[in-house]
Amino acid sequence: MACPSVEEFKELLHRESVEKIAGDHVFGGDIYLAQMFPRVLNTLRRHLCPRLGLEQENVIIIGSAKIGFSLDPNTFPRRFTNNRDIDVLVVSEPLFDIYWHTMLRWHYPRRLEHLPQSDWQWVLARRHDLYWGWFHPDQIGYGGLTFPDVLKPLRDLKTKWFDSFQSLSLYEEFLGRDVNGRLYRTWEHALLYQAAGLRQIQVRLAEGETK
Repeated sequence: MACPSVEEFKELLHRESVEKIAGDHVFGGDIYLAQMFPRVLNTLRRHLCPRLGLEQENVIIIGSAKIGFSLDPNTFPRRFTNNRDIDVLVVSEPLFDIYWHTMLRWHYPRRLEHLPQSDWQWVLARRHDLYWGWFHPDQIGYGGLTFPDVLKPLRDLKTKWFDSFQSLSLYEEFLGRDVNGRLYRTWEHALLYQAAGLRQIQVRLAEGETK
């Protein structure tokens, strides 16, 4: 399925459900960046999957590199250019649950205690991530937390995730670009997030706010 133009995409938003649009054009269809680099998705998967223990079908390119323009409600429909970031969607219950289980092992022994402020703020941020069903593994900090040894699996995963994405710069397709990965627990979590963003664009179009 070819990438739609901005006007074609606006028409889709007028007549189709955001869930169908997300499935057909955010998760499926042609990749805009593949017009320049036909094997970009294969390169991405071949590099990331063995390093992070991922299934190839659970790693995709999304965002403006995927469709040719931004799907962020705040920047829609800004065109993809050579200096734009590349966004990667990763689905992995095992990796997601490493976060969940490790955080529980860290928190459960002290759940009835008054946590230090730094610990409590960290808990609130992770609860937010868990509720929405996704993490940015390389953006979670651990400085200042008590009982840090319990969180070692998360720090190790942060390092592995960061190194895996940074080393994509070895390939022509990703040279000079920031490649950012977001980890979702399931495809349903990913669909809900992407559909919510499309729904915001849909509302703004209806209100005449997006040109």
